[in-house]
Amino acid sequence: MKKTIFILGASLALLSGCGENTVRPTTDQINPTTAPAPGETIMPIVKPKPFPPVSDPYDPDQAAKNGDVVNVHGKMYNFDKWKLFLASLQGGSSSQIRITQYTIEGDPIFYELVYDGAQAFAYTYDNSRDKFGSDAGRPRTICKGIELEKNEERGDYYKLTGCDSDKGNTFWFPDMTEEV
Repeated sequence: MKKTIFILGASLALLSGCGENTVRPTTDQINPTTAPAPGETIMPIVKPKPFPPVSDPYDPDQAAKNGDVVNVHGKMYNFDKWKLFLASLQGGSSSQIRITQYTIEGDPIFYELVYDGAQAFAYTYDNSRDKFGSDAGRPRTICKGIELEKNEERGDYYKLTGCDSDKGNTFWFPDMTEEV
């Protein structure tokens, strides 16, 4: 009888540990997982709040007032919001952020990230206001992670990983944690 209870208890202890995910993000990866299987679509489970409207002209001051993280040729506004966004990813909390980066000519390009708090990012790229670029039509993709890419030539930057399309390659955001 004691042997049966011991075996049953040991079995339950082993089974309860099987469901626990012990993978922790490294400092360079946030919520990393494998890419979706071919044909697999990952749907975020969070309905995002709408981002503040964009008016014409949308200068860096207006973008900052709207709460965007703004990058004007390396000069950052609201960078603390980016740090909070990264912290929410590590904590597994749903979060969203709009990054507005300006071209050399001063045109805004928008990067909107919505994290569901569990498994996926909805990412939207919008270069419709770049007068010297070709309008990509606000493509959207679902990605599984974001990581810091170490690069001596371009400087360290964040990129999306595990995206269900190549549209995730349009995301590029410099790591300014040391400068800001």
